[in-house]
Amino acid sequence: MQGNAGMAVSQHLRKVPLFNCRSLSAFGKDYSMSTDQKSNRLMAFHQRHPRILPTASFIGGFAYDTYTLERIDRWLDDLQMMGYLVLSASALILIGLHEYNRLKRLSIINRLDWVYFGLHFCIGGLLSAYTIFYFKSATVSQSFIFLGMLVVIWLLNEFSPRQIARIKMLSLVHFFCSCAFFTFFIPIITHRMDVSVFLYGGLFSFLFTLLIWVIILRMDIFQFRHQSRGVLLPPVVLFLFLGLLYNFNLIPPVPLSLKHIGIYRSVQQTGDGQYALRFRQPRSFEIGKVDDRIYEYVYGDTVVCFASVFAPTEMKQEIIHHWQVRDQEGLWQTTDRIKYPITGGRDGGWRGYSMKQRIYPGKWRVDVITEDEKVLGRIAVTIVVAKNRPTAYTYVRQ
Repeated sequence: MQGNAGMAVSQHLRKVPLFNCRSLSAFGKDYSMSTDQKSNRLMAFHQRHPRILPTASFIGGFAYDTYTLERIDRWLDDLQMMGYLVLSASALILIGLHEYNRLKRLSIINRLDWVYFGLHFCIGGLLSAYTIFYFKSATVSQSFIFLGMLVVIWLLNEFSPRQIARIKMLSLVHFFCSCAFFTFFIPIITHRMDVSVFLYGGLFSFLFTLLIWVIILRMDIFQFRHQSRGVLLPPVVLFLFLGLLYNFNLIPPVPLSLKHIGIYRSVQQTGDGQYALRFRQPRSFEIGKVDDRIYEYVYGDTVVCFASVFAPTEMKQEIIHHWQVRDQEGLWQTTDRIKYPITGGRDGGWRGYSMKQRIYPGKWRVDVITEDEKVLGRIAVTIVVAKNRPTAYTYVRQ
């Protein structure tokens, strides 16, 4: 992964080798500084200004991630996220061994602050990447519960790490990060998305958490005493809650994402593989208008919904355009479900469209959904009657 946002030190500090001893000479004086001196100065600055470094790291790191994280199926990014999971698990084991008085090495005990730092560094990097990827794949109105959980845990990790400092809470956060990772990583390597893949992700996450606690508690974990129940039941309850969200379509359908959606008067593929999209000529004050969400309709017109859906390389999916109209009672009624297949791999997403001719004035919407009914995005369109067909403008999209 190119970016790695929102940790307990600033993005700048992660890139510049502050802890390497280097001799600088100016005007004949030696300004060399030992590693301990530099480390002490950094810690002293952080103690005097405890909010500056986390805030700078949060803003700078998240902005960097937003700019650099583009494809969820890039192997370097996925391997780095996997590395963060393993490193954070290792830190979690050391913290757990110390909390249960099973850590004997003084050299590690004396550096537990750095172990905590490393744990929050890795968790922060994971949550930052997840926030970006899941928001790209989300219909916020439907996925706000899961997205809210993701953002709250991320912010707690960044600005109030003491709130999740206990080993059991850290373990639960790590389990959540594992679930979020396997939810999109397994579809990338299997090229399929369904409920069984989601269940496998939960199983792998639980086994990962179980392995951590087996190392910490050894065989005591299997005696199912109060101590064991306290560390194994919370992940089970959390996954049941996530399963409930998944069942009700409240978790974004990663790794798929909607790159573009619009309403047009016509769509035509050009000879060079691009698409010519026609919509009403924008008026002088309509800055940024790129489609016809307020559609001036003349009898005989065709309304077209054009969408680009990103999918990982070699993944095949069936995309559905679900057309609905609002009736007089304010309820949404289905009029059409138009399907077409896609194949993943293209940066800009697989392009497809659906057309509707038998349409009438009113409030309409089109949901772009997967074959297992997960909503990728939605666009609303208002059909209004026009006396004359408006002048069309052609926009070419790659």
